[in-house]
Amino acid sequence: MDKSRYGVHRTHCCVLHGCKYGDKDCPVVNGEIKQDYTCELCDMDGIKKVDDIQDLLVFRNISDEDLLDNLMGMCFEHSDMKYVFSKKESDERDKLENEVLRRMGRQY
Repeated sequence: MDKSRYGVHRTHCCVLHGCKYGDKDCPVVNGEIKQDYTCELCDMDGIKKVDDIQDLLVFRNISDEDLLDNLMGMCFEHSDMKYVFSKKESDERDKLENEVLRRMGRQY
């Protein structure tokens, strides 16, 4: 693709939801450039920031069952009431919960 067309793709396409123009060589979808904004489908999925899309891409190839198992494992692994989650563990647990809820159609 001619690099002079990168601008329209950067501002309208989404690495998660695809090329708005249907181009097979979309530089955003192919990972050549980073998108500037979330797309309309991101808005419908409750995704507010471009950085949140990168978090979702991590879950793209994980089955629903494995995702739920990972979340349950995090919850029961530290069931001792005295255990305090670190900020990183808490953030990871929140990301897993949000992905489970998003897949169930109840993004909070």
